[in-house]
Amino acid sequence: MIGGQDKCFCRCYDVAYAVSDSQRMMIFHSLPVLGLWLLVPFAISSPTQANIKDEFQRAQVCDYSNAEFISDVGVFDNVNVRFCISDDQKELIYVMAMGTSWVVPFERQYRDRGLLSFNTLEEDRLVLYQKENGVVKRKVLGRRR
Repeated sequence: MIGGQDKCFCRCYDVAYAVSDSQRMMIFHSLPVLGLWLLVPFAISSPTQANIKDEFQRAQVCDYSNAEFISDVGVFDNVNVRFCISDDQKELIYVMAMGTSWVVPFERQYRDRGLLSFNTLEEDRLVLYQKENGVVKRKVLGRRR
């Protein structure tokens, strides 16, 4: 007993000062609440994700033979890719000759595999900007047919 209070030294967290049992319990009980509060900004700022079926149906709208944009030579090695922009101008749809397709955001930034990306239209060219390690690269994906 120190000064009439039951004190202990909390060795597991290398705390350099003595805390009472009630203070220590209050700290341990408040940690989960603190963790939840730290996650709130991520929950609020994350975009709403559509389900897989909706994304599949949106991607199927773009037909390879009728795609509005064709890929420029050398953009994708040995793969024929064409592109469509959704009717609401919010999504870019990649479609391959074999029918595989996928959707990415259009005219807004998104992060994919650690790269910050931005798809946009400049004149009649479809352009992808990517930022990695502070360096921005510009790649012309395709041109209007």
